[in-house]
Amino acid sequence: MQEESEYATMWVSEGILFFTFKPIAELDLKKAELLVASRFKFQNNTPYPVLCNIHNLKVVSEEAAEYLGREGGTLIPAISVLCTLYYHRILAEIFLKFHHPGKPTQIFNNNQQALDFLQKYK
Repeated sequence: MQEESEYATMWVSEGILFFTFKPIAELDLKKAELLVASRFKFQNNTPYPVLCNIHNLKVVSEEAAEYLGREGGTLIPAISVLCTLYYHRILAEIFLKFHHPGKPTQIFNNNQQALDFLQKYK
């Protein structure tokens, strides 16, 4: 099963939800709320560990980061943040430092390592 929204692509494979942001110039609060709502609908109250690919993100507003840190982790037992560029790694580290989602979260630049981390949370 796969879901396309205006801001992300989501699919589930082998018990893991893959979440890839589409190109977004600025992720603001309204877009963050729409993203989380579309994920809730897609998950249909089923918790999944998430591999979140942020390679298309450019700027995340403070309000959006705060919302994602609070509400964005609902129905997610663990998160792997996949980022291959240094800029995205810094973006992810800042998010974790100031808006930690309150569940096991790791940053990876390797897809297999990101998946390996999530295996114990399925």
